Amino acid sequence: MIALIENTKQIFEDYHRFGDGLILSFGYFYASNEPLVAEIVLYARNHKLDGNVWRKVKVVVRDVEELVAKVKGNQFNSISSGVKLLNFGDLWCIDIDGDYSLAGDPSSLDEVREDGQCYVIGRQVEACELNEVA
Repeated sequence: MIALIENTKQIFEDYHRFGDGLILSFGYFYASNEPLVAEIVLYARNHKLDGNVWRKVKVVVRDVEELVAKVKGNQFNSISSGVKLLNFGDLWCIDIDGDYSLAGDPSSLDEVREDGQCYVIGRQVEACELNEVA
């Protein structure tokens, strides 16, 4: 489990929090006899690689406790202020384009709930690059 979260943190770092990337999909589902799962597919540049290499990255949040997506239809889903990977005790939060104080990341889940427009809170999170390269 520790290796999985370390890999996820590395992906968020390599992609510079997916700034200037795209949200390709954002959905959720119930697997048989399992808690709610959210899945986000992002398209962004991997800054760790030489050149202008863009890839798809899938982020999966398991055992979802809360999911909020206040979005407008028929809009291009670009990411302007990034996708944040946040940890609050035993909960993980994926926050997309949350606009918080100038101090940076939100300091609590209450702040995410108050100001976040698109986020998922759950007990497990993992990210993986998909093999597709643009």
